[in-house]
Amino acid sequence: MRVLLTGHQGYLGTVMAPVLADAGHEITGLDAGLFADCVLGPPPADPPGHRVDLRDVTADHLAGADAVIHLAALSNDPLGALAPDLTYAINHHASVRLAKLARDAGVRRFLYASTCSVYGAAGGDDLVTEDAPLRPVTPYAESKVRVEDDLHALADTDFTPVFLRNATAFGHSPR
Repeated sequence: MRVLLTGHQGYLGTVMAPVLADAGHEITGLDAGLFADCVLGPPPADPPGHRVDLRDVTADHLAGADAVIHLAALSNDPLGALAPDLTYAINHHASVRLAKLARDAGVRRFLYASTCSVYGAAGGDDLVTEDAPLRPVTPYAESKVRVEDDLHALADTDFTPVFLRNATAFGHSPR
């Protein structure tokens, strides 16, 4: 499968790219490059890719892709609170625009890295399920909820978005 991996030079993408390649997928990266030189240990072998801000992606960047794995984002609550307008511009508007471009290019699968922060304080100290109400309390989490809502509206028999509501990522990454 030909996969466009956004955020391939970030914390998660740097680890995910070789896993996908080892599984036999053809990977093309797309990243603004903000952390490209923030390397811990031996430099990672990046897949071929595009250095482009998510807000500037064009249909040409999606040509030939069978799937998009969308990891690129301003990725945490403190950063989102520091610049809420930028967080919405990148995390919400640019992500939805990317999904529309992907759908229009014939990409059938769109895997979206959301966050468990979308639940906010929904469960108090109790565990929540994916059916729990979404009660985001930060611009970062709110931007992720808005993307999920907009991607849900784009879904049809030819375009299938999937949301991953990951918890805080930890562990070693080369970036």
